[in-house]
Amino acid sequence: MSEVADVLVVGAGPAGASAALAARQTDPAADVRLLDLADFPRDKVCGDGIAPHALAELRRLGVTGLAEGYGPIHTLDLRSPGGLQLKARAPEPMYVIPRAVFDARVVAAAQAAGVTLVRHRARTLEQHRTHVRVDNEHAGKTLVIADGANSTLRRALNIPRNPDQHMAVAIRGYAPEHPADHLDPAQSIVMQDDAWPAYAWSFPLVDGSGTANIGYGRLRSALRSRRQLEEELTRLLPGRPAERLRAHHLPLATWRPRQPDGRVLLAGDAASLINPLTGEGIFYAVRSGRLAGQEAARAAARERTATTEPTRANPGRAYREALRAELGRHLRHTSWLARLSAHPGAVDAAVAAAQARPETLHRLIDLGLGDGVIPARLAPPVLLHFARGRLLRLPASTGRAR
Repeated sequence: MSEVADVLVVGAGPAGASAALAARQTDPAADVRLLDLADFPRDKVCGDGIAPHALAELRRLGVTGLAEGYGPIHTLDLRSPGGLQLKARAPEPMYVIPRAVFDARVVAAAQAAGVTLVRHRARTLEQHRTHVRVDNEHAGKTLVIADGANSTLRRALNIPRNPDQHMAVAIRGYAPEHPADHLDPAQSIVMQDDAWPAYAWSFPLVDGSGTANIGYGRLRSALRSRRQLEEELTRLLPGRPAERLRAHHLPLATWRPRQPDGRVLLAGDAASLINPLTGEGIFYAVRSGRLAGQEAARAAARERTATTEPTRANPGRAYREALRAELGRHLRHTSWLARLSAHPGAVDAAVAAAQARPETLHRLIDLGLGDGVIPARLAPPVLLHFARGRLLRLPASTGRAR
């Protein structure tokens, strides 16, 4: 076994790389190691949409230049389940950056900050009083698990994956961009009435290639086969033949494992941090990664400078409290809205409210892409819809402790 690192991170996607960056930023003397099974750059199945909220989080960690070579997108084009059309200017520019590029740039920034990147496929872990071992080859005083939606190490903790009603499945491919995107690039979302909640998307790269990331997703509990995903994508986005079609899981934040005490922290998709309203996960990944890295580095620094035998470190508790402080209210609101929006009419009401008031749209964007909370102007039309008896059966919540 190698020497024990101060912080060991498994998974070099946005959550893991952000955790490593935050650990080095918090304690420049920390020995931080980042493990991943892949060489970078590598493809990652995703919609590739990068919200300004995620870029702001990364700037906080000292990472800039991530969007170089990719033009801004200022327009959001939505079609609600009931057919309402909303085309509006977003308050801040959005970007579409292939994850092969985006993730590699964040990893490179982590390496430049002094993080050691190691290629390794993590399979097992052992928890000890002073450290955590991974595969008996690597060890850290604190372990950050950020190995994605199908996390191997989360299973090693005996934490089950999300149940089907709290797991989405999406298929992604690349196709020629829509002709309208030449003049006014837009992130387009087409919501599906007859199988709600489900939607297709088209996000142009704006890199001169004339290419768009297109895809379709729905709840796993309503999915029969992969072929169904492909058929619905073709139906909702006709005339857009896609290549490099791949499917992936999205563990929704309406069901999250409780962050345990101790030296093992869960971040990003491995913590089931996917926005249940939009399927966005990069902002959550970077925010949770930052908080995990900060608490891991602080715990290591306290132990390193202790003059007596240190008490049992508990970065897990500190991280859980930090997550609750920064994302708790937001996650409660998105979970509540996810239950309410199980009926497509509630979504129509929200879109109608956004049509009437641009500031309501801006607050909805913050809810779906960042850490926003329910806007005051959204509640009345949605609650009125409920009061009229159109939402008679809301699915019962089965989420775990928050």
